[in-house]
Amino acid sequence: MDIAEISRWITIAAIGLAFTLRAHAADNQPLPQVRPGHPRLLVTGDDLPRLRKQVAAYPDLWERMKDLALQPPSDPGYGDGRGIRTAALVYLITGEEQYLRPTIARAENIARNHTLDQYGTPEALFGLALAYDWCYPGLSASQRQEISGAMLRMAEYCRDKIWRHSDFNNHFVLEKVWPFVYTGAALAGDVDDPRVAEFLRLGDEYLHQHLIPAANLMADDTGGQHEGYGYDLWGYARPAAYVMEAWRTATGEDLFPTCTATRYFALWNIYGRRPFDGMQEHFDDADLDLRWGADDVYAYLFAARYRDGHAQWMGDQIERRYDTFLWPIILWRDPDLAPRGPDDLPLARRFDGLGWVLMRSSWQSDATFASFQCGPVITGHQHLDNNSFTIHKGGLLAIDPGINAYGERIDDKYRANYYSRTIAHNTITVYDPSETFPDGAWGGGEPKGANDGGQMRPQFPERVEELTPGNRWDAGRIVAYAHQPLFTYAVGDATKSYSPKKLKRFLRHFLYLPPDLFVIFDQVSATDASFRKAWLLHTVSEPDVKGNLIRVTNGDATLICRTVLPQSPTITTVGGHGKERWVDGRDWPSLEKTEWPPEAGAWRVEVSPSLPSQEDLFLHVLQAGSTDIAAPGAVTLIHASGEIGVRVLAQGREYEATFSQSGAPTGHLRITDRGKVLIAEQLR
Repeated sequence: MDIAEISRWITIAAIGLAFTLRAHAADNQPLPQVRPGHPRLLVTGDDLPRLRKQVAAYPDLWERMKDLALQPPSDPGYGDGRGIRTAALVYLITGEEQYLRPTIARAENIARNHTLDQYGTPEALFGLALAYDWCYPGLSASQRQEISGAMLRMAEYCRDKIWRHSDFNNHFVLEKVWPFVYTGAALAGDVDDPRVAEFLRLGDEYLHQHLIPAANLMADDTGGQHEGYGYDLWGYARPAAYVMEAWRTATGEDLFPTCTATRYFALWNIYGRRPFDGMQEHFDDADLDLRWGADDVYAYLFAARYRDGHAQWMGDQIERRYDTFLWPIILWRDPDLAPRGPDDLPLARRFDGLGWVLMRSSWQSDATFASFQCGPVITGHQHLDNNSFTIHKGGLLAIDPGINAYGERIDDKYRANYYSRTIAHNTITVYDPSETFPDGAWGGGEPKGANDGGQMRPQFPERVEELTPGNRWDAGRIVAYAHQPLFTYAVGDATKSYSPKKLKRFLRHFLYLPPDLFVIFDQVSATDASFRKAWLLHTVSEPDVKGNLIRVTNGDATLICRTVLPQSPTITTVGGHGKERWVDGRDWPSLEKTEWPPEAGAWRVEVSPSLPSQEDLFLHVLQAGSTDIAAPGAVTLIHASGEIGVRVLAQGREYEATFSQSGAPTGHLRITDRGKVLIAEQLR
């Protein structure tokens, strides 16, 4: 266990101790002190002069907001739940009666006509809380009573009728922390109802004992959230941002300095943005076309709290298309804070808590982009993909395939048997014919799912204090990492991701040599020589395989992959119409989403040893956008004093990369350019 890992577990132990002490004292804790008067949610009276200057700084946006504020009520769920935020803010800043009336009309529509449901109710409750707080002086006693009564009913619904998801899940933040903090903080001191104190106490408990510790465990000291970009952007970071800010303005306690998930939010998103199309990389349960959307302007809140020019830049990349989502710009975009594009950032970053490494050749649109991941598996929207990678240049090449459809239909087995499984990722499978897998989308169900030869799905932790050193969710980790301009190197140990009945060791060395070259070395040891091992590469179009050379094309984008080890491989292609999701002898289409767009992928390559063996080495050289390694003699296998590796002539240079055969996460790299040694050092 290295120093970083020891430090991480010390942090986890400290969080667990703090949780225990606070939990024992919870019953005797006084209620949090909420500032008297209104406004106190997201803004206070002291902010009004600044907000009036903001209006002058963004006149076009302000005119659009005023027009929206005058619109009549629409639907009492998402529509008015979102529109009322703008209307209430316009009234707060102007104090004009013409904006109060439509705000009240929207509030009455929500209070009287809202249908309680898991997704719409938290959004509507958030809007009602802001309207109550921001319009308080203009509301009559009966209007306050109606709005507060509706908020309490909604909060009760969230408490009693919505499942309490794990501390690491977006549903917990959106459906528990958010409703209770907003209800308790908005109504404290105004409404003589014991439920107000109950919700304020619950919000305090969930925020301090669960949300912040869990967020910090996932982000560690580098950023990120385990559900990937799809569910973090909408369902985790957004409500967490607003609830932390509301807590700050209502109680005076600033949680932003202690939360690394929010501190490095912008960096995590910037590093995961693909250069050629501006979309977020397709990790875990994310949509294929995920890009920063109109609602993601809460990045300006992080910019303001951390004086973070990168978060300011991120917010500025978001199209201001929808009037409903302009209000955070007025609240938090500081016109005096200079945006900082990513050009000053290193070209690779390790996200320790997640076990991700994201890297690229430049910050330009024609850059090569790659990812590698190996980390804990702790929440439902994660996939079983430790030691997987992606590579792109000018288009999708080595992809993370599939469509975000996770089986709300009880007879839909697509997610359980393909999308979230190891077989759908660029890693390695080890096939034990006696192994069983559950057929439920989230790991439950009968043990009769497809046998893909992949990784196990653990039962996820419910509470942050369950994550103790050596827990069963610590399925993978980055055990070595180094980055400098000439290379990025990461080693993932995914041994514990697989059943110990079939696998003894899986160590993957991932070496990136900018701008376009990759060397991947795998050490795989099974418990039985008869268990078939397969090295996987997923693509959009059908790969061309000639001998040990694999050629991938996607429009003008190309990827060359040369198998160096095993020396006599069996290379097969799987896919095409009716076999896009082929696992264990059948296709597993989604019954919810029947269209299969090209970017979801339709093909994969499987590289296996021709002869059975308990221990096998896989060594591949890949190149994006260029074809140097396709030339005869460009790649040769080398052995050197207990190490094995390759000599590669590419990119106008000679590379020698060797890796320890003993199983240690080390190697050696030598790069020469026309006889001049650019680097010769140990990899570790």
